[in-house]
Amino acid sequence: MKKYGFLATLALTAMLAACGSQGEETGSKSSSEAANSEVQATVEEKIVTDQLGREVTVPGSIDRVVTGGILPYFSTWYVATNSTKEIVGMHPNSYNAAKNSILAKISPDVLKADTSFVQNGEVNVEELMKINPQLYVEIATDEKSIDKISEAGIPVVAVKAIDAAAAEPLATFNSWLTLTSQITGTTERADRFLDEGKKVQAQLDEQLKDVEKQDKPRAMILFMHNDKSITVGGKNFFGNQWLNATGAIDVAENDVTGKKEVNMEQIYAWNPDIIYITNFTETQPDDLLQNKVTGQDWSQIKAVQDGKVYKIPLGIYRWFPPSGDAPLMLKWMAQKNHPTLFDYKIEDEIKTYYKDFYEFEISDSEIQSILNPSSDAAKY
Repeated sequence: MKKYGFLATLALTAMLAACGSQGEETGSKSSSEAANSEVQATVEEKIVTDQLGREVTVPGSIDRVVTGGILPYFSTWYVATNSTKEIVGMHPNSYNAAKNSILAKISPDVLKADTSFVQNGEVNVEELMKINPQLYVEIATDEKSIDKISEAGIPVVAVKAIDAAAAEPLATFNSWLTLTSQITGTTERADRFLDEGKKVQAQLDEQLKDVEKQDKPRAMILFMHNDKSITVGGKNFFGNQWLNATGAIDVAENDVTGKKEVNMEQIYAWNPDIIYITNFTETQPDDLLQNKVTGQDWSQIKAVQDGKVYKIPLGIYRWFPPSGDAPLMLKWMAQKNHPTLFDYKIEDEIKTYYKDFYEFEISDSEIQSILNPSSDAAKY
């Protein structure tokens, strides 16, 4: 295998990770593979195998990390390390989500990150060098950025966005978190999150096992949307995994792989029972429920007629892609799909989770901001 990066001569502070963005159709290593990916080189440095199979030499201790097009990565770092002070730079799209997230209150250091190195959608290496990163984390599909940053002498770890082969939606986040924890040495904290995710999924599976196909709601993920374009998610995309894991049928599964732009005629043909709107679009449920979108008539759709149009929450990160709030996403969506089967109060679930896992006493108003995120969170 090729080796990338530089040999550090000073002992630094230990950390790194692997992460994903908003919708590439690629697979990631399993947790077991990630766990075996680390090879100790010296006390001052280590060699890690990223999710492209590249051996990357990184400092043994890191306190200056920059994240690029792998948008949720900063939150993965926080989950693994209980810190964001090491994130000295991030993509503007990530920063916007961070600014509108509860993580900005839990760990305000995240808002100190620099975004100036991304210009016109691309990495400006000269600006990046001014931030002086010890490590750069990039989405695996952006070969151009990976190559030019590596050539500048900065270690780059590539992370794949989606574990498409996985049957459950936590697999991708688990692979990111496991790899991160192996490199940072913060395995105890990461293991708690991994165990909780598995426990919640097992609980859902048990309650959903007797639900017949005809009793499952037919749901659609509205990924990106405005008055000129409608983009939905389908097979091998996060939304499909969430829906399958929470007892729903993805109406786009047989027609869409990844994400695809469609027209209203296709929406009419699917006629979903439920519509979920991501935080990668400014559209709110009321825009559809009150038929506010120019040139689009949503009033004919069953989900709109029944009032079952929901904005996906935003906690420490957007809940649609992988995040540390993944167990809560499972509970939230399962309850929307089967409200009589899952009768817990989601506000209480959030309060307990944030206290147990983030050691944060979240207020009722903050919970409402998570459950009803602003359109500002999608602006970038």
